[in-house]
Amino acid sequence: MRRSFILLFSVYVCCVLFVNGEAKNLPLTSTKLGVIKGNYLESRLKRTIYAYRGIRYAEAPVGNLRFQPPVPVKSWDTIYDATKDGAACPQPGFQPTSEDCLFLNVYTTVSPENIQQDNVTRPVIVYIHAGGFYSVTGRSDWAGPEYMLDQDVVFVTLNYRLGALGFISTGDKFAPGNLGLKDQVLALKWVKDNVIYFGGDPNCVTLYGYSMGSASISLHLISPMSRGLFHRAILSSGSEYGNWPIPRHQFNLAQKQARLVGCPDDSSQNIISCLKNISAESLGNSFFGFKVLYIFNKTISMLQI
Repeated sequence: MRRSFILLFSVYVCCVLFVNGEAKNLPLTSTKLGVIKGNYLESRLKRTIYAYRGIRYAEAPVGNLRFQPPVPVKSWDTIYDATKDGAACPQPGFQPTSEDCLFLNVYTTVSPENIQQDNVTRPVIVYIHAGGFYSVTGRSDWAGPEYMLDQDVVFVTLNYRLGALGFISTGDKFAPGNLGLKDQVLALKWVKDNVIYFGGDPNCVTLYGYSMGSASISLHLISPMSRGLFHRAILSSGSEYGNWPIPRHQFNLAQKQARLVGCPDDSSQNIISCLKNISAESLGNSFFGFKVLYIFNKTISMLQI
């Protein structure tokens, strides 16, 4: 009997979080894919935030899925633990990272009980992070909800593949290219299908980003893949409509990536077959091998990916 009591008490403690000195059960939200367990944060004005972090929206892009379009995540039968951030995608000088990085975060001030009882729907803001297509993340320690959730909105942040893992292209089936942007599209599909379970309105989704996040949004505005997945856009300091020096064919960059990590550079198949056996960390850290110009000991990097 004593052992049973201790076990039950331990389970209870594991399912409780203390906020402002008070014990609160961790929030559980049911979605099309399964039940998700979150935890609590606090907004700048002391509002309670129901935070669901590290939600997988795509299968891990590893093994045969490396350099291929993202695959939607499968449903689950157990309770999904979304109480902490997932890893950032591989990039130079950042930890923790993992090739298994296609996660998103959802933040809301609507409790699961009120969502079910009152059918609450609030405008949704999806933030696409900056970073030159080779760095940064949507983790809460980089793109937290503390300011945004002072307003009655649902806030979503996401990771997408970066550097060679997200944007290498050989112009054929071996590496079709623009994988990071396709990751973003799949995340937006996830939002459309599931944000209502967090109190968000799937018919009122605004994209927001700056720098390369803004440039990404400018592409979603014209891409048929993104049609119907959002309704408004806020672009801050970045666009793909300018005269950027981006070539239409980038096989030479795939060759350069291969040489940077000791792979053959003679054909698409040989390049990609070899790169699939290079660690994701090595590929992420090799980015600065693409730099081409130095001025006064400062590096100007051409973002050629």
